[in-house]
Amino acid sequence: MLLHYITALIIIVTGLIHLLANNDPNIGKLITANTYLYLGNMAIFLAALLYHTFNGIRVILIELVPDKCWTKLIGWAILLIGIATYIVGFQVLLMALGLI
Repeated sequence: MLLHYITALIIIVTGLIHLLANNDPNIGKLITANTYLYLGNMAIFLAALLYHTFNGIRVILIELVPDKCWTKLIGWAILLIGIATYIVGFQVLLMALGLI
């Protein structure tokens, strides 16, 4: 549960940086001037957001089906779906920043 709280704080900080970069013209130029630093921020934002989301879904599913066999299956399924989603999201991020 501690990681859930930590990812919530990371989402707030990196989300604020993302909002400032896209909505405030003065600060946005400073943030987006270094493409790789902004890419790092967005990669961390994506990872924290996906972990927070999929961990919440995993907890809900485990509460619905509290069987040990299903718990393992749910955990592995969520992990594989999360990794696949991160790979696709990171590729979209690279294309959006013009790095691919």
